[in-house]
Amino acid sequence: MTNLIDDLEKRGLLESFSDEKTIKEMLQNKTTLYCGFDPSAKSLQLGNFIMIHILQRFQKAGHRVIAVLGGATGMIGDPSGKSSERRFLSEEQVMENAKAIKAQLSKYIDTSDPEKGIILNNYDWWSKTNILSFLRDYGKKFQVNYMLSKEIVKSRLESGISYTEFSYMILQSGDFLRLYRDYGCQIQFGGGDQWGNLTTALDFLKRSEGSESKAEVFSFKLITDANGKKFGKSENGALYLDPTMTSPYRIYQYFMNVSDSDVLKYLYIFDDREIEEINSIYKNHMEHPERREGQKELARTIVTSLHGKEAADSCEKMSKALFSDDFSGLEKEELSELTDGLVLVHQKEEKSLVDVLIDLKLASSRRESREFINNGAVKINGNKVTDVNYVLGKKDSLDGGYVFVKRGKKNYGSVLFEE
Repeated sequence: MTNLIDDLEKRGLLESFSDEKTIKEMLQNKTTLYCGFDPSAKSLQLGNFIMIHILQRFQKAGHRVIAVLGGATGMIGDPSGKSSERRFLSEEQVMENAKAIKAQLSKYIDTSDPEKGIILNNYDWWSKTNILSFLRDYGKKFQVNYMLSKEIVKSRLESGISYTEFSYMILQSGDFLRLYRDYGCQIQFGGGDQWGNLTTALDFLKRSEGSESKAEVFSFKLITDANGKKFGKSENGALYLDPTMTSPYRIYQYFMNVSDSDVLKYLYIFDDREIEEINSIYKNHMEHPERREGQKELARTIVTSLHGKEAADSCEKMSKALFSDDFSGLEKEELSELTDGLVLVHQKEEKSLVDVLIDLKLASSRRESREFINNGAVKINGNKVTDVNYVLGKKDSLDGGYVFVKRGKKNYGSVLFEE
């Protein structure tokens, strides 16, 4: 049985333990671990894939993993890391989201054998708990002063926290107890912002089952980029795992654009290869960082993990097309995907290139547009245009009606000519 804790520590991912020594001992043998996922949207985000990948690694190491969908807790709202009350979703919306996320998680977690992996929805048990049972069996075991001491609550006292969100940690605690009793789950883990909920759940379990109960929790560091920005957030908002909401190419480009200092950090998180091999990849990258070989390795690794090798091959081909200004090898679907993350303007009629540059936010004025064109800084589908009177039309469009306009070395926009 492989013990991953030492490896995860070497990768700089772990933050806190209820009892590090005991956790390491427990993981010497097959153990059941769980992590929760909030169905606040119909798809999980790139940031959630850190926890999914950790579940995958524990499962591959021979442990049993449980992913818990917060169908019930999603209706309450986790106050962790939030400065104000969450917007409530309807029960119908939460259930739809949970169903979609369950299907999504099934792509990454092997549930063919319940002794290897399970996906559960906590709505299935909380919806059957009446209010009197909740207050007597759960609320009775929580001291208000203890709950107030938790950072997730303390940080909200000034701005205000409702009784609903205040009760969130009770529900999460009840989840751990149920999984411990019904599935023999002994370890819960989550992000660093969940530490208050994790320790509260552990305390509740041990008060309910006895202080000698074999159960522990641990947490992972919250991941930020070199600028302190939360991992998985792009300039255009969240990056989703659902390819219909965020294209594989957009995720590929997100990692192609990370800083050199973030390359090693993200490879440590998402690449299962030995640390020595990853260090070698990074060393080679830093010998010629301008080639961005580390970013290419990272982007390919992530997209392959999320969407498969074929999608990664396609993203690589699209990225090369943008870099080389040669779009001839791309199919209609790839051209469409290539526009994800770019300013895309829909047109039916011809329009002067001067005005198109402004529409695509590649120039701030007609004067600036003309300067860019005169200076040879503008290309249409990879071909330089120096005529300030050039008119962009359907004659310029590639398969599907797409036209790619480039200003300078990295600034792109796209025009879609509609029928």
